[in-house]
Amino acid sequence: MELGTRRMLGEILLEMGALDRAQLRLGLVHHHEARVPLGRALVREGICTEAEVLQALSTQLGVAFVDLEREPLDRKLARLVPRRIARQYRVIPLRIEQKDREILHVALPAPASIEALDAVRAVSGKPRVEPHLAADPSLTRALASLYGISDTEEEASSPEPAPAPEAPLLLYGWPPVTSVLITRLLARHGYTTKVATPLEVLHTGASDIVLAPMQAMEGLLMGEARLAGALIVHGASEDEGFERAQKLGARGFLANPLDEELLLRAIRRLRPQAPSRLRTPVGLSAGDHEGAQG
Repeated sequence: MELGTRRMLGEILLEMGALDRAQLRLGLVHHHEARVPLGRALVREGICTEAEVLQALSTQLGVAFVDLEREPLDRKLARLVPRRIARQYRVIPLRIEQKDREILHVALPAPASIEALDAVRAVSGKPRVEPHLAADPSLTRALASLYGISDTEEEASSPEPAPAPEAPLLLYGWPPVTSVLITRLLARHGYTTKVATPLEVLHTGASDIVLAPMQAMEGLLMGEARLAGALIVHGASEDEGFERAQKLGARGFLANPLDEELLLRAIRRLRPQAPSRLRTPVGLSAGDHEGAQG
């Protein structure tokens, strides 16, 4: 889904019949006063269920939603995704679909991580991995049921973040207004940014992170060069979009770069030493900010 075309979460929930205008206004008040994502605000107020919010997010982000509480888990598939990969990326194998090539369907938290899909593809040997968004609590229960992974074990595998290094995040190929909005968004969480030249992008170091639109990076790399630093791209959240991102060597993918929680999750996967002065809350964090439309 291209920048500026993403539909508002509240409007999608209205169309679903999950709430009415008065309830949406109540959720928006909670959203702004408590500074939590709209989806979490609606769940806290008892207006929507978590499943309804995730279904709306699935529509908004263009990635399928799966209710793990109703999805039968196949223990045989656990052999395709080793325990360490399941724990690291919180990914659950769902089923194998036979088409012109085998498709392994997996459940994982938002945003759908290219790094996670690449890891699953590598260990499973399946030529195509299809992501489905799932709620964090249901993923926790599924990990415990399928792999015996407990909450305490997950916490032990995720150490407390240390202060972030000073290297700025590099912005490349964005319209000026979008660059300013991304810079302001990240500054609220302690990150600095820099608008990079093509030469600076091509000479990134291993600790650098580049945020760029898909088309800009395709034009710069021409399908041949690879960056030493990590690349997060924005593009259409469809199978072709993921494949184009993988060809660029991207390690993160965003359907909307102005979606605060999705952007922060993608960055923190690559730079775990996130600034500690401001943290985003966990739970319903699949990009459900009502005001995050680009």
